[in-house]
Amino acid sequence: MSVYEAVTDNATSGVGAEGVEKMNWIIIVLIIIVLLALGVWGYQLRNTRLIHELDAGVATIDTGAVPGLIRSIQQLSLTGDSLEDFKSWSQKYQALVDGELTELQTALLDVEQANKQFKFGQVKDGMANIDALQTAAAKDMKQIESHLDEIKAAEAANAKGLKALRNDYQEARKTVLAKSFAFGDALPALEASLQAIASQLTTTTEVNVGGDPRRAQNALKQVKNGVAALKLQVKQLPPLVNSVVNEFPAQLKEIKTGYQQLTAQHFIFTEDVPAGVAAVQGLVDQAEAQIKQLDVTELTANTATIADKIDSLYAVMEKELKAKASVLDQKEELRQFINHAMQQNRTLNIELDHLNQSYQLNHDEIKTTNDLKVQLDAIDQSFNQANDQIAQSKAVYSDLLAQFTHDRTDLTEIEKKQQAINASVSGLRETERKALNQVDAFERSVRDVRYEVSRHDLPGLPKAYRDFFKVVSDEILQLKDDMDQVKIDLDAIAKTLIKVSADIDQLKQQSRDIIGAAGLCEQLLQYANRYKTSHEAVAKAMTDAAALYAKYDYQSAADTIATALEQVEPGSYKKVADDYNAQQHDELV
Repeated sequence: MSVYEAVTDNATSGVGAEGVEKMNWIIIVLIIIVLLALGVWGYQLRNTRLIHELDAGVATIDTGAVPGLIRSIQQLSLTGDSLEDFKSWSQKYQALVDGELTELQTALLDVEQANKQFKFGQVKDGMANIDALQTAAAKDMKQIESHLDEIKAAEAANAKGLKALRNDYQEARKTVLAKSFAFGDALPALEASLQAIASQLTTTTEVNVGGDPRRAQNALKQVKNGVAALKLQVKQLPPLVNSVVNEFPAQLKEIKTGYQQLTAQHFIFTEDVPAGVAAVQGLVDQAEAQIKQLDVTELTANTATIADKIDSLYAVMEKELKAKASVLDQKEELRQFINHAMQQNRTLNIELDHLNQSYQLNHDEIKTTNDLKVQLDAIDQSFNQANDQIAQSKAVYSDLLAQFTHDRTDLTEIEKKQQAINASVSGLRETERKALNQVDAFERSVRDVRYEVSRHDLPGLPKAYRDFFKVVSDEILQLKDDMDQVKIDLDAIAKTLIKVSADIDQLKQQSRDIIGAAGLCEQLLQYANRYKTSHEAVAKAMTDAAALYAKYDYQSAADTIATALEQVEPGSYKKVADDYNAQQHDELV
């Protein structure tokens, strides 16, 4: 290929590439335009659908139900408040139709036109405004329809209510007429109430039928309250009237008669019965006035108070009747109880006086017994005064019963204290005998110790041991001296017995230790003789041990020779000690 052809070919190739690139860009732009057009068209279709939905929603606000209600109510020939109420809600409906509903239709047309012109921002704002207007208009329409329904139904509801009240009224009227005697002084007021309610029922019916159910509805509430009060009065008054007219007077009469009879029998009461009767009579008079006024609430509370007060008056008199029977029944037994306790105290006092001559009484036995006597004298005096009051017909039996109950409790406690004192002193002589036997036993123990120590023929005894032996011996001598006194303090002696017993045990143990140490030392010295010549340490230990033995330090002597033997012959100490112990018998038990 020539140079010209190559250049020409390259030039042609370059021009073709630029054309293709331009074509590609044109295609991309066309696609974008098509996509945008499709998006706009799709958004327009969406708005159209939403606008149609809003239009359908607006159409449901006024379905024709309210105009139908208005035409139906217009045929009722309303008057008065009901008519004014109807006109008000009819006007509100017309205002809603002419105002919000018309505005909604106009707004829908404007939004539809804006959508066709692709004014999507205006469409969005318009639909939001329509939605808000639609919600408010639907709420107003529902409220209008509800009130118109109430106006239409008011007359029928009133008629139904009036019928029920008329039936309740007739039932109450029949009861009053059939049982007029049961209402006593409440009858005139009840009859007046019946007449007033009958008149209210007639008037309310006329107003309702006459085309003003709203005013009739208000009147109906008053009639309802009146009939409810009437039913309550008819139900509750007969038993209340019976209590006030029959039961309470009869009970007050019975209380007066009973009081007169009991005072004639010299009963004295803890409360003023005549004053209580007068107070109750005042409440009965008040109750009679409440009956005439048909004041059932206050009457109910008053009759409950009267019943409680009458029960209290009965209880005051019954208390004295029961108390008298109980006092008379207990009197003789309590007298015997007092006499027995006083005799017990005298006997105990004599016994303590005798014992006090021989023994120290360290637990206030005499003082306690004397205090019990003072208490018994006071109980005896109170009992005698009670007897005098009974004999002179001046006794308040409920007070005496309380006194007798308290005295019986005190007497029981006094007897327990007497028994405790008697138990504490009754063993004094036996305790003395046991103490003497114990002292004798101590003396025998000390003799046994002396004999056992002397039997081993020891060269002497340590000074500490001899001193302690003397202490124990002196303690026994002191015990014997204390027991020989004209007046023995057994409490102090008991403490000394405990101490001496412990000291004797200690003395026996010291004696065993001395005898054992001395005997073991002798055995060890004999055993050590075999090493005396061959082991200088053993010889020296034997000399030292003998010196200690001569000073009566038997334990140290035994320890010295034992130490030396263990160094020469390990185990020798145990061997000698075991042999020695096997031969011994404890005589100090």
